[in-house]
Amino acid sequence: METTITISPFAFYPECDCRLPLSGHEKEEHDKMNHEPITYWGIYMGGENVSYTSTRELADKTKVWMEKWLEGRL
Repeated sequence: METTITISPFAFYPECDCRLPLSGHEKEEHDKMNHEPITYWGIYMGGENVSYTSTRELADKTKVWMEKWLEGRL
């Protein structure tokens, strides 16, 4: 059984507590607020979020570590 580990960014807006992606009217209203997003990098195993980091580099290192740890366990 192979488990897929992926990395994906997500943005967090600290003042309004919303996440991307927004669409339609919500996006237009949000853009007017001019909030600065904080980007985090989620690490997903089999589509489920298992961890997140503040930089892409840390996410890549975590992914490599997880892949090595899982070798021989599945």
